[in-house]
Amino acid sequence: MEKNLYIDASHPNETRIVLKSNNSIEEYEFEDKNNLNFKNNIYLATISRVEPSLQAAFVNFGRERHGFLAFNDIQSDYYQLPSEDKEKIRIAEEKIREELKDKPLDSNQDNSQSDNKNEKIETNENQSEKDDKKKEYREKVKSSYGIKRYKIQEVIKPGQVILIQVIKEERGQKGAALTTFISLAGKYMVLMPNTPKGGGISRKIFNSSDRQKIRNILNEIEIPKSMGVIVRTAGANKTKNEIEKDFQNTLKTWEEIKDKALDSNAPSLVYEEGDIIKRTLRDTYDNDTKNVYVEGNEAYQKAKKFMKELMPKNVKNIKKYRGKIPLFHDANIEKELNNIYEPTVKLKSGGYLVINPTEALVSIDINSGQSTKQINIEKTALNTNLEAAEEIAHQIKLRDLSGLIVIDFIDMMNFYNRRIVEKKMRESIRKDRARIQIGRISNFGLLEMTRQRLREGSIKWETQLSLSSFSQKILKKIQHLAFTDKVKIVNSYVPEKVKTYIEKNLLDELKYFQKKYTFEVKILSKEEFIIPEYKIDLLNKSKKLINSIENINAIIKIKKIEKDIKKDKKEKNKSTLKGKEKIKKTKSKKKIRTLWVRRKKKN
Repeated sequence: MEKNLYIDASHPNETRIVLKSNNSIEEYEFEDKNNLNFKNNIYLATISRVEPSLQAAFVNFGRERHGFLAFNDIQSDYYQLPSEDKEKIRIAEEKIREELKDKPLDSNQDNSQSDNKNEKIETNENQSEKDDKKKEYREKVKSSYGIKRYKIQEVIKPGQVILIQVIKEERGQKGAALTTFISLAGKYMVLMPNTPKGGGISRKIFNSSDRQKIRNILNEIEIPKSMGVIVRTAGANKTKNEIEKDFQNTLKTWEEIKDKALDSNAPSLVYEEGDIIKRTLRDTYDNDTKNVYVEGNEAYQKAKKFMKELMPKNVKNIKKYRGKIPLFHDANIEKELNNIYEPTVKLKSGGYLVINPTEALVSIDINSGQSTKQINIEKTALNTNLEAAEEIAHQIKLRDLSGLIVIDFIDMMNFYNRRIVEKKMRESIRKDRARIQIGRISNFGLLEMTRQRLREGSIKWETQLSLSSFSQKILKKIQHLAFTDKVKIVNSYVPEKVKTYIEKNLLDELKYFQKKYTFEVKILSKEEFIIPEYKIDLLNKSKKLINSIENINAIIKIKKIEKDIKKDKKEKNKSTLKGKEKIKKTKSKKKIRTLWVRRKKKN
């Protein structure tokens, strides 16, 4: 299927990239220039604190919030031990890796021998169980080789300098997750420079002949013993020359990183993964992509330069867009892209999806809507669910929905129909680069799946109360707070539409409360407030403020703080001016007094 890549870098603060086929948008990438991605960046850092209770270290790598480094993510070369003990650990670890390679628990094992190979590879089902088994097995092997189980406080010390890579970005109150096991992504393979004998072949290359061909190529390439290599999905049908050239380029990058690290002082950035344009050309551009259209001169030059390094033959496919209307409007992308801001997605059959992202999970509800063309309820449910499964796979990729995703399919009585929908779901997510695990449809019609977070989502959702519920909340809050000691007057500041709603629909309740308990309650509007912002002032009989309860947006608070700072400055300036005037007056008084004393002495 022919595809085109569209890069819109004409805006001052954002870059948007879309991979579009004839049917629809395949991939969507977004980067805010004020909040650049730093995942996969490599830093020279220092251990700021070792936490025995967590068996982890906190690392200063140059950002305001320190990163989190688990003990399992620390390479044994960083252990502060005698060289003899280090050598024993290194030898034992190599033996463990060799033994693990021969075991069926290995993640790089050829899954093509299993009866249900496609299903197993695409869904990665029970992967967490496999990982747990591998950890248990490693521990058994370690004990059999007589390796002592060290604790982090015994081998890692504060102030120690280490080379780390970011594997997860900061989220909320959590710092970035770090590792010392570096991995550098090329076009067709991933180099792991400090993981000896690690690696293998991507699980998504499930064809046994393709896997065997790649193994033969890897055996012919000279890979240093201290390094490991994983062939990516993009390397499935590539020649030895293409894979080897990519390996040499990535190896050259690693040498540059080492040289820069030796010349740097911690904490400092040693290697930047690359901006969105470079990453997209590396990871998304393939043989099916015909042209790359770029809007924005700087981005065009950058794309052309990087393509020369990556694939010199394809430089001619980079084309600068010179149209008078925006690129995404010209390519009919903008309209479809705007739909990702809507919680409801319409299906061609007449049904629709409702997508509700929350803090911890995403719920997706499927409704048949106007889909009534089938002969019976079961057939309608099946067809709507099949169409929905395809659209859900498309939407979670576009919106980059991650974490736990719960899908409420329309109830189907037939067991085999459920299995058909599950199969369709697995087929639809095959092209998604994120790691995904899928469960089965339960008796309640629910299917649970988890999706790896590739990046920070471009859209942030908040769950808020409706106008009527928020108005009720304000009244209940007033009634609760009014009985605080000595309160007689309550002033509530709310958004304009909340005040209007209360006056129209809840005025009787408000009057009843005031009359029965002899309180004075005022509902006042504030133009700058929006739901869910409010402020409640509690006053006594003499209108003196007792307490103030507020839920105000950070922006409004900042504005208030700025006003207060300005007031303080003015007051300080006034006080300093007054002080200066006083000093001048005292000085002039002193001068007059000294002159008077001198004259008196002369006389």
